[in-house]
Amino acid sequence: MSARDADDESADPATAENHGANGQNHEPPRRRRPGLAWLMLVAGAVMVLGTAWVGWRTYQAYRDLQSAAVQVSALQRQFDDVDQLGPADARQPVIASLQADAASARSAVEDPVFRLATGVPWVGPNLDAIRQVSLTVDSLSTDVIPSLDDIAQTLDPAALAPKDGAIDLAPIVAIGPRLQQADAAVQDARARLGQIDKSSIVAPVGDAVSALQAKLDAAADLTDPAARIARLLPAALGADGPRTYLVVFQNLAEPRATGGIFGSYAVVTADQGKVTIVDQAPARSMKFFEPPVGGLSDDQQRLFGSEPATFPADVNLTPDFPTAARLFIEMYQARGGGAVDGVLAIDPVALSYLMKGAPALNVDGVSIDAGNVVATLLSDAYQRFDDTNHDRRDDFLAGATTAAFAQISSGATDPHAVVAGVRKAAGERRLLYYSTHPDEQTDLSATGLSGALNGPTEAGGFGVFLNDAVASKLGYYLTGQATVTAGECQPDGSTLGTVTATLNYQPPPSGLPSYVSGSSADYSYRTHVLLVAPTGGSIDAAFLDDRPVSLQSGTDGGRSTAIAVVELTPGSRSTVSFHVSVPPGSSAPTLTHTPTVEDWSTTVQGFGACGS
Repeated sequence: MSARDADDESADPATAENHGANGQNHEPPRRRRPGLAWLMLVAGAVMVLGTAWVGWRTYQAYRDLQSAAVQVSALQRQFDDVDQLGPADARQPVIASLQADAASARSAVEDPVFRLATGVPWVGPNLDAIRQVSLTVDSLSTDVIPSLDDIAQTLDPAALAPKDGAIDLAPIVAIGPRLQQADAAVQDARARLGQIDKSSIVAPVGDAVSALQAKLDAAADLTDPAARIARLLPAALGADGPRTYLVVFQNLAEPRATGGIFGSYAVVTADQGKVTIVDQAPARSMKFFEPPVGGLSDDQQRLFGSEPATFPADVNLTPDFPTAARLFIEMYQARGGGAVDGVLAIDPVALSYLMKGAPALNVDGVSIDAGNVVATLLSDAYQRFDDTNHDRRDDFLAGATTAAFAQISSGATDPHAVVAGVRKAAGERRLLYYSTHPDEQTDLSATGLSGALNGPTEAGGFGVFLNDAVASKLGYYLTGQATVTAGECQPDGSTLGTVTATLNYQPPPSGLPSYVSGSSADYSYRTHVLLVAPTGGSIDAAFLDDRPVSLQSGTDGGRSTAIAVVELTPGSRSTVSFHVSVPPGSSAPTLTHTPTVEDWSTTVQGFGACGS
């Protein structure tokens, strides 16, 4: 065997198999993969087409949402102003257009390809946010807007105005379930958007989410109180049986934390929508209580002493209206009064809002209307009846306030003005309501009407309140303003801040009766300024016109409270500044204050997100 033959026989068998018939050696053919190439080509095409399709669907949703936003804004303006609501027929085309736009946007984001794309990294969260916005707008257009339109027509102030002294409660009862459903839909929508993580989406999408959240908050400002009113009002007006209330009139000339001393009161019944005044009296006719009535917490007694439980004029030294109402009920019953279902507090400024457009009242020869009711009840009456005529003055004040209330409750005033006046008065804490029925009070506690120190809004904010300290009516000449200013973040996530209250005191130089000047012969004025901190906050120090001032400190309703004494001479102005610490999470504090004759100007600076 030759060497070549030996080499051939020792070669790899696989190589030997490749020898052709002629003994030549061929290279093995390369395997072609046409299937893989086609697969990659198809996958690329699908990705391109899918991306284009998702882009088109996104554009459709964006276009429809932009159009829907215009319709929502137009409708919202009408619902905000009942006087401009107009006939329902004029809104139907707008509602139909909104529903068409919302349905189209929903169709775009419910597309299977679009929904699949929401799982893609980075772009997915943005697409999902757009989807949630589209679903929310569609829900609003079908579940909320039509109901609000029907409700607005049913609850039109003119339709609800008392007739023959009674309010027809049937429409309110009938519309209640739809109001509850509309409010539930709004709350669900707010919860859905609240789950979107804005840190994972681009700014334009985040801005769209924030804009819709703002609209939902505005919608909730309508649906939540309306739903509560529908739950509370029928029973409160005697739909389920007669009710009895104490209506107290706060005299702002002698400030107390909730407004003014309870100068007079009326006993009022409500039965099937008909309100009747059955008795009236000055609060001082109750005299004083020894021993004090119950109802004050230990913390409140340490801050205010026993006075709120001893003197009817002092029940509202505490800014917590439910406490003041319970104390006044107990005093009323201790003097022989019967069971009551609640207390309604109102002041002369609120009366002026509610009397707009109404004819003047004639009380003891004095003409009283919306333009002069405040001055008449808080100033002129003390000039008209000198210090020897206490009883006549008390009778006049009680008669005037009761007559004004009777005019409002009888339907003799403009119903639209009454609704607008109620909203304004409630917003300024000039209209407060307490119910002795626990379920109703729980519902009320979530509203500004409750005047509760630990309501959902109040508990997260500051309160600046006044208590006259000279037993005078000089508070009529007091005006004020308050500010909240954020300071530095602390290592524990809390924030330092400053709350200032500036008081301006401008009484006349002379001529005031001694009953007005009280214990201050020279018209100097002394008041206690209370600051209540947010829940979990603290009050660390105070300065009066930049000088350190001592504080009486404690808690009311579990919230840190401090009292500073401020003395003012005629024509003077003084500022008390409280240094505070706010707990983490209090980025948007609120500020409430004692309503006075002239409403205060207030400024609140939002706190930064410390510790984030």
